[in-house]
Amino acid sequence: MRPLLYVLATLLANCAHAQTVRVVQSDDSGYWQLLVDDEPYFIKGAGGDTQLELLQSLGGNTIRTWGADQLEPRTWPDGRTMSVMDLAHELGLKVCAGFWVEHPSHGFDYDDPEQVEEQLEDIREFVNAWKDHPALLMWGVGNEVAGPDSERVFRELDSLAQEFKRLDPNHPTYTATAGVWPNQAALFNQFCPNIDVLGVNAYAGLPAVPQELVRQGYTGPYIVTEYGPIGHWECAMTPWNAEVEQPSEDKARTYASFHHSAITNQPDRCLGGHIFLWGDKQERTDTWYSMFLPTGEKTCTVDEMAKIWSGSYPDNRAPLVSRIESDLFFRTAAPGDTYEAAVIAHDPDNDRLEFEWVVRNESSDKRFGGAFEQAPEDVPGCISPGDSDTSIKITIPDSPGAYRLFVYVRDGQGGGGSANIPFRVE
Repeated sequence: MRPLLYVLATLLANCAHAQTVRVVQSDDSGYWQLLVDDEPYFIKGAGGDTQLELLQSLGGNTIRTWGADQLEPRTWPDGRTMSVMDLAHELGLKVCAGFWVEHPSHGFDYDDPEQVEEQLEDIREFVNAWKDHPALLMWGVGNEVAGPDSERVFRELDSLAQEFKRLDPNHPTYTATAGVWPNQAALFNQFCPNIDVLGVNAYAGLPAVPQELVRQGYTGPYIVTEYGPIGHWECAMTPWNAEVEQPSEDKARTYASFHHSAITNQPDRCLGGHIFLWGDKQERTDTWYSMFLPTGEKTCTVDEMAKIWSGSYPDNRAPLVSRIESDLFFRTAAPGDTYEAAVIAHDPDNDRLEFEWVVRNESSDKRFGGAFEQAPEDVPGCISPGDSDTSIKITIPDSPGAYRLFVYVRDGQGGGGSANIPFRVE
């Protein structure tokens, strides 16, 4: 049984004006377009359901969610209790509402009629709850579901999409794939006639996506459903298999470059994109995909997207953290040894910067597909002051193993940045 607040939110949504959303191809130009009540709509989106007021103020217009639980009412920082859909509508934002389709690789059996019917019943409840909400833009039918038997999965996704369209013919559907290789777009094109738009999650491979779609025979509309920094599976690695993360200034350049390569430069087929992640999470590190520090400060990736969405940077910009300089980077060190490190950072507004240094164990809970990861522990007693505000001395931990040195930089105006370097103790 759903909570009472969920039921009340549903009743309120049903009383609001529902809009008709369509995906069409223009007769004169051949361009694909998203239309909301017959008006063109381009997705300037973010994956996440926090900091929505800031998103709207910086020129974003859409959020993407992944599961039904994200839409249920919650208490917000201002003390009000309401759903993400209601708050989005209040702010003038639209929602690409995702339904978490179960993955065969996670143990779901599509040959089990009971499991299949239970998922269909959950879809019916989800669609009926939100189909008339004025904030709804599109339905997301699963995220990165395809596995070894991709043909079967795409057929199942199409079957589920039929149920979405039967219950709600007024909003289009998409499914999000993990990239498009080796033949995801071709399988989608062949087996998913009831899914209106292909969603693509892509990171370092994003610039190649537009051409790869055509190579696989797909010339229909697409959305970049996730993009961001270089992914942890496609970056440099140490000899002990620790991934090398970009510092926040480098990430900002990457976000902008990837956006222009696959979104701005493909106006005939791309309906927009969702940056990842509008919030913070532990995935390999607590900063890798986080556009905000764990303590809430926005990073320069947020500022860069504001420039893309609105044409100008915010009044006060976040610090630009370009790197940590240290001989400890990529190094195998001995217990008790001492090293120096310094952060190279500056603030576009000349705000006074504060620096927090942390030595942390390398993550031992490395999952896949964005699954929850347990944050590793800090290692106390390793950091001592250096010769300047931007430098420190590090005493190498006694216990052998893999570690990272982190620096968090804050400007005292709500902005922050970060960098880290991996090292090993033997």
